[in-house]
Amino acid sequence: MKAQIVRSLAGHDRGRLYCVLEEREDFLYLADGKTRRVNAPKRKRRSHAAVVGESRHPAIEKVRAGQPVGDWELRRALAAFRDDWEV
Repeated sequence: MKAQIVRSLAGHDRGRLYCVLEEREDFLYLADGKTRRVNAPKRKRRSHAAVVGESRHPAIEKVRAGQPVGDWELRRALAAFRDDWEV
C-alpha cells in the first residue's frame, strides 16, 4: 500500500488526498506536502482512508523506492493526480 494515493474518509480532513508514506499495523502515515509535511506525516487508521489509485509521477516513484522526497515534489504529484482524476 506504500506510495498509493488515498482519500480521507473521516475527520476534519475528509475528502483530502494524501500519499501513503508508511504503514504500520492498522495505521497509515500520510502526507500531502502542504498541511501534512513529509517530516511530520498524519497517522490515520486504515479504515478511515480509501485507496483512490496509483501514480507514476517521479515523486511517487521516489516514495515507492524509499528515497527522500520533498514537500513541493509531493504537492506537485498530488496536484497532477487530482487533475487527471477529476477529468
